[in-house]
Amino acid sequence: MLFKLLIPLLAWLIWFGGVAFATTDHQFNLPKATLQQRLLDIAAQSGWQLSAAEIPDNISVEQITGRYTLEQVLLTSFQQAAYDFSLDPEQQRIFVTPKKLESAQHFERIIVTGVSGKNRSILNSSISITQLASLQLEKQTPYSSAEALKNITGFWVEDSGGETNNNVAPRGLRGGEGFRFISLMEDGLPVSYDGIWGDFFLRPDLTHQAIEAVRGGSSGIFTVNGPAAMVNYIGRRGSENPFNLVKVSQGLSYDYTRFDGVFSGALNDEWFYTVGGFYRTSDGIREPGYQSDLGGQVSARLSWLTDAFELDFSYKHLNDKTSFYAPLVMQNSGEIRELASLPYDDGTLLSDDLRSLTFFTPEGRVQRDLEDAQQTRLNSYTLLFNTPLFEHVNLSNRTRFSSLNNDLYTLMNLGNQTIVDATSRLQHADITEFKRHFANSALRPRYLRYSDNTLVANPATLNGNGLVTASYPLYSRYKQQQLVNHFSVDYLDAQWSLTLGHIYARSDFDELPLDKWLGALLTDVKHQPERLDIVLVDGQENVIANFTEQGFLSYAGPVYLSGSGLSQSHSLYANIDWQLTENLRVDLALRDEHLNLTSTLLEGAKSYTYSSKATYSHYLPATTLRDSFTQNALSIGANYQIGDAMAIFARYSDAFEMPRLINYGNGLGWAKSEEERVQQDFGQPIRLALGEVGLRYQTADWQFSGALFETKFDPLPLTVYRGAATTQQAVSINTQTRGLEFEFDYQYSPALQFRAIGVWQDAGFYGIPKQLPQSEFNGNQITRTPELQLRLTPEYKAGPITAAITWSYVGKRYSDIANRFALPAYQTWDLFTELAINEQLSAQLEVKNLTNALGLTEGNPRDDLSHQEAIFYARPIFGRTIKLSLSYQF
Repeated sequence: MLFKLLIPLLAWLIWFGGVAFATTDHQFNLPKATLQQRLLDIAAQSGWQLSAAEIPDNISVEQITGRYTLEQVLLTSFQQAAYDFSLDPEQQRIFVTPKKLESAQHFERIIVTGVSGKNRSILNSSISITQLASLQLEKQTPYSSAEALKNITGFWVEDSGGETNNNVAPRGLRGGEGFRFISLMEDGLPVSYDGIWGDFFLRPDLTHQAIEAVRGGSSGIFTVNGPAAMVNYIGRRGSENPFNLVKVSQGLSYDYTRFDGVFSGALNDEWFYTVGGFYRTSDGIREPGYQSDLGGQVSARLSWLTDAFELDFSYKHLNDKTSFYAPLVMQNSGEIRELASLPYDDGTLLSDDLRSLTFFTPEGRVQRDLEDAQQTRLNSYTLLFNTPLFEHVNLSNRTRFSSLNNDLYTLMNLGNQTIVDATSRLQHADITEFKRHFANSALRPRYLRYSDNTLVANPATLNGNGLVTASYPLYSRYKQQQLVNHFSVDYLDAQWSLTLGHIYARSDFDELPLDKWLGALLTDVKHQPERLDIVLVDGQENVIANFTEQGFLSYAGPVYLSGSGLSQSHSLYANIDWQLTENLRVDLALRDEHLNLTSTLLEGAKSYTYSSKATYSHYLPATTLRDSFTQNALSIGANYQIGDAMAIFARYSDAFEMPRLINYGNGLGWAKSEEERVQQDFGQPIRLALGEVGLRYQTADWQFSGALFETKFDPLPLTVYRGAATTQQAVSINTQTRGLEFEFDYQYSPALQFRAIGVWQDAGFYGIPKQLPQSEFNGNQITRTPELQLRLTPEYKAGPITAAITWSYVGKRYSDIANRFALPAYQTWDLFTELAINEQLSAQLEVKNLTNALGLTEGNPRDDLSHQEAIFYARPIFGRTIKLSLSYQF
């Protein structure tokens, strides 16, 4: 509430401070002149200082005479010029910079991700790359890293899990794999070597200058474990032109307040700085009854730039907690819809009643609080160095040391069979067996609410849906220290360049993020559910015995695993970039990686030490595994540029993903038999073959980029949960995806522009072994991956007002390999408007899912390979949210 009251006050103060200097009139007598001379005259007649680079003499402006504010006369002078200005009232200084490129010219932008050589632009590169520039990030601060990637074609984004712990699938990989096969990077270095929970440790904020995303192509060369894509967040570097921006965002449809800020500029001629970050507090879009999201990050960057070298040092601190939104119970009776008492748009199966629980673990009695949610702590130190050694030789080194910690605690669902009719649940065999222990045959099973100790009158009408379910508390801890170093030497000639590089990554895990299932809770099915006890009552409804205790069906879940590990990776790569003719450019790259893994696992053992129910009371003896792997990657590309406006490109890549430390712990812990246990290891590298042919074309008004692509995974392992009572099943499947992706921008007029991105892909399973009954599913559509996605955004500017609306379409998907459980296609509308109050102050209004559409990103990923139920778990997209922001740039 305090933040809501502060926003209008802050807006008034910013407005007053920004307008005070702008409303001061000056007498100007400015003759017709070049723009360069005009700026000198304005500075002289206003008494302000001027900071501007040399401006070409061919730009002329007409005479201006009279009393004007400084802002008015500059706006008039720059009316036909490709330059922007900003005013610093404290220093009485005018800053002039080239105007930020409009979308129709962004093919000329220089890119730094996935290429080597010099001056590689989007137009003359041989990779599929999208660049989200600073202006886009400043206006619409993404809710999450996953949401930011919705603006990049070729990705299937499931961002319904909250601000973190989401899923992004590149070019045909099934949904639900986190950011697997994608290297999330910051300033050219991977955030984590193996990509586990990468979006916990990389949060978008105003300190990022741009995001560059490469699909396929060279991503298997210039980074580790990113064979299908690399996403590089490029940090903002200070310059002689100060850039300061503060932003306050307030949720109008739910409790959400966020402060963003960035401050950058020069200390002197050689030293530059950037400081910024965010702080956010929220009760969550799916409010559980307690504060779910709290924290933020701060980073500082110091740059030393001379003619001899460039040196950047960055420090980042992140301390934040975010909620994880598990699937909800839905129903399918002809069409998928919500259940009574559990709304799809803002409902949750977390609650204050389930918040604070005590568990029996091998470490003893432990209390967990859902309000702790997903607690992330990060400290990272980055050093970037670049210097020309000789006339043609350039040396670069990037190194980062990070301490990464995350504690995840939430309630999960398992198989759909855990959703049962409340009345029939009282007749299950376990209840019948429990009754046999008592001589009184007249005892009846009833439900007792744990919160107020009252009996449920009629289970058939419970919450209007008559259902109960089991929720499974899950805790997992991630704690590692990581060192990543990327060294490269470039030889740059007029027609060709050669890059030699070495990537070293050491990940020392004190705690691997393995599953610690803490038991099972019986709850009703509603928004913010309550625990239920099954009790036996006599004829007077006196409670005689408890089948469950405080809602616990069990104090031990499927597995309880704890592990540590060490991975060390060395990669050597070479890339040659050759301008064969004036129009034809080719590049060839090779990478060789050697990986050593060591992992130690502790498994919880069950006993009945504390109660009649099973608990994890101690650990079994530790087991340790060591192994090493060597793999090679190849990437070859070509770009043929047809004039200044068109280029065609092609690329073939053969890349790989290395095994991960957690594979051994999960495989051993979930093994079904002793025979399977002795066979568990880290698994084998996964090979990917990626090919594409693309076209780029631009005119003064529009641009188009498109690519035909093919992706093959050989094999792609699928892990299938079978509920709490049975084990996982692992199936290795080959996949093949063929598709078309495109990006289109059209500048109809200075006021109206249009952007469209889309992907169509035929993604199928192949190679399921014939000895498995699931082999009949060969040729089926890959789970949770839509065939068609479209995103269309018209934008209109009228004076100080900008309005844009985005229509998104997500095609039909399937929750299971059998393609029996269909997830319907859905469409959403998002609205964005901005009002430029003055040169410095602006207000933004964002409405997501304007029509409150129901869309499912997933069915139940923890169910069988083949399922089709009338009542099921699924995770819907968020309902309509409204957010108002105020931005102040100075």
